[in-house]
Amino acid sequence: MAAVACITLLALATAGCQNTTAEPSKAVPVRPVVAQTVSAGDRALVERYSGEVHARYEAPIAFRIDGKITRRDVGIGDHVKAGQLLATLDPSDATMNAAGARAAVAAATSQRDVARLQRDRIASLRQRALVSQSQLDQAEDALKAAEAALQQARQQLGVRENQVRYASLTAEHDGVITTQDAEAGQVVAAGQRVFGLAWSDEREVYIAVPESRVAALRANADMKVTLWAQPGRRYDGRLRELSAAADPQSRTFLAKVTIVDAGPDVQLQMSADVAATSTATAGTFTLPASALFHRDAQPAVWVVDEHSRLALRDVVVARYVDDGVAIGSGLSPGERVVTRGVHTLHAGDAVRIVDLPFQPNEVAAR
Repeated sequence: MAAVACITLLALATAGCQNTTAEPSKAVPVRPVVAQTVSAGDRALVERYSGEVHARYEAPIAFRIDGKITRRDVGIGDHVKAGQLLATLDPSDATMNAAGARAAVAAATSQRDVARLQRDRIASLRQRALVSQSQLDQAEDALKAAEAALQQARQQLGVRENQVRYASLTAEHDGVITTQDAEAGQVVAAGQRVFGLAWSDEREVYIAVPESRVAALRANADMKVTLWAQPGRRYDGRLRELSAAADPQSRTFLAKVTIVDAGPDVQLQMSADVAATSTATAGTFTLPASALFHRDAQPAVWVVDEHSRLALRDVVVARYVDDGVAIGSGLSPGERVVTRGVHTLHAGDAVRIVDLPFQPNEVAAR
């Protein structure tokens, strides 16, 4: 009995030693992550476009006839008045054509006079019954044909005289020469651009808009224009015209933004920057592109819950921008979204948030 008692005490002592020396269980690791708090301030988005200042009304100027330029009187930047001579063609051909048309008018006038005398003579004979009625009718027809030929010759003379005037290119409005596309000695075709003339005091900025931002630009109510030559001054802008078709080469849409309060210091061809603030949309938030995670074809983001655990949340993307993504639905203000390293995370991970601010409100769109 004494031996059994000793063995029992030894077993209990050994078990007590084993319990006191057992290793404690390992703690769950906490992973640091970079997150952003979704807030209402992320709803608006400012997109910037580079452009060039133009006049409200601009048009190319060209000769109406072919010819060789013998004289150019203005250049780029010159201020011109309505009716001022801009360039001249060699008038030799036009002058000779006009002289030929005058000769044709003289010949047609002579033929008309002869036909009229012949008609009067036959009409006198008809009154005495010396000729038939058919002969009088023929004389009447011959006179009408001669008068029609004379009218045609006079119209042709008017055309030829106009061509003589068209050899001189004049300004139709007061304005500024913006482009010069031909020089003295150059042979140009009818309608070929020789100058560009801007004759309006209104100023606009021409910008190229990607097709993904056309709808957003139409909805923008607030536009600001900054001239590169005047970086400290901002002008109010208003979208006046947006092209209905894309440029076949650049695949962008031409937009014309009117500078509402433009003064004389806003010169043509200046470089400008247009900042278009998108209209705020309820429930839309902008996140960095690195925050977006794709589960198969469904976009999603990692949200940190109140227990500092990760949960994958499906979202709807409203649109993509250069440095971010606008989330249309799936998030609420105040939620924390992981913005970096999203492809190495797992649902239920314990995390510790490291705040790095992100400013998505100004996105360059040049």
